[in-house]
Amino acid sequence: MSKFRIEIEVMENAYEVCIPDIDAFNKAEADVKKASGKGGACAPSVWAGDYMKSYAAKTVDEALALIKPALKKLPQTTYAEAFAEATKEME
Repeated sequence: MSKFRIEIEVMENAYEVCIPDIDAFNKAEADVKKASGKGGACAPSVWAGDYMKSYAAKTVDEALALIKPALKKLPQTTYAEAFAEATKEME
C-alpha cells in the first residue's frame, strides 16, 4: 500500500498546494523493478522518496484546480479494493 498526501498551506496572500507527483513515483518504482530484475514488490527505497510538487494558488478555485487532477491520478482500484476490504471487516 502506498501513502500519498495532499497538503494545503494558507499563506498571507495565497495558498501553497503540495500534491503527489505520481508520474515520478511510477518511474522510480519501474526503475527499481527493472534494476532488481523482478516484477514483484517495489523496494522500500522507492517509498522513502519525496514525490511531491508544490504550487502557488491565489484563490480556492485555483487550489481545487490543482487538486482534482492529482486525485484522479491516484491508484483508484487499490483504494476501492482496500475500502471494500475495510468495510467488509466492519460488518
